[in-house]
Amino acid sequence: MSIILHIHTIVLSKPLFSENFTWFLIFTLVFVLAGLLIYFHWVNKKFRNENRNLSDKLSERTYQVMLQKWELERKNLAISQQNQDILDGMRYARNIQFAVLPKEEKISRSFSDHFVLYKPKDIVSGDFYFYEDTGPYVYLAAADCTGHGVAGAFMAMVGSSLLHQITGQQRAAETCEILDKLNEGIIDALRQKDTDSHGGMDIALIRYDKTKSELCFSGANRPLVLIRNYNLETYPGSKLSLGGFNQNEQKKFDETIIPIKKDDRIYLFTVGFADQFGGPAGKKIMTKNFKEILYSIHENPMNEQKATLEGYYENWKGRLDQIDDILVIGIKF
Repeated sequence: MSIILHIHTIVLSKPLFSENFTWFLIFTLVFVLAGLLIYFHWVNKKFRNENRNLSDKLSERTYQVMLQKWELERKNLAISQQNQDILDGMRYARNIQFAVLPKEEKISRSFSDHFVLYKPKDIVSGDFYFYEDTGPYVYLAAADCTGHGVAGAFMAMVGSSLLHQITGQQRAAETCEILDKLNEGIIDALRQKDTDSHGGMDIALIRYDKTKSELCFSGANRPLVLIRNYNLETYPGSKLSLGGFNQNEQKKFDETIIPIKKDDRIYLFTVGFADQFGGPAGKKIMTKNFKEILYSIHENPMNEQKATLEGYYENWKGRLDQIDDILVIGIKF
């Protein structure tokens, strides 16, 4: 029996992934990676550009802010310098104004027991007091000019100069005559007939006759207070102001003759003290209350009266601002 051997040839099939497909995958992967690399590079470049643009914008904005800051500082410095120049000028004007005001020693030659309470609201004042000794007569005035500060101080200089001029030319002039001439002088000095200027002043003016011991008083909207034998009497003066031209108005000022007795006290004052706000209710002192204060202290020496008035005023004002210039003159005969 013969044995027949069958030889089967086993043929292996090709791999699942061909060599071509493998290379396809490799190229695809490389392409994707390259694309991602290019994309990330593009995104990164775009981000850097946007960052640079933002930085440039911020830098430009910061630069503009710095320029504005420097310009503001420059203007503030200029304004500060201008303010300093103005303050220096006002302080210089104050020195001139104080130099023009009569010295206390001069007033003491005629009125040994007296006081002058003078308290400007600003560096310079629209209130002023006047004194002139012409021999037999002594002139004394307390004046309140329109406004305060620089405008008021200018009027005060005009008024003081005119008073010296008038009393120097007419050394025995009556007080009503002086106010008439002072009114005309203010109108002429400020050219009020040709302009809209309405500046002027209120004033209480006395002329004391040393030989007769007699007081001549005229007022333009300012009174004189006399305390004698525990009685307080007010002489109101004329209800007219000085200056402010009105062609339909004829201003003529009255005068009052007051015989003076020993221990008489007289007071001249502007509105600043009585008009000050303060106290528990934040109200004005008022003229009536101011007169009551004068009456309550009139027996004290004049220097003590001044100190009492100063203390009362400061306590009343408290933390509030001073609203006006203050001038009070007291004389004991």
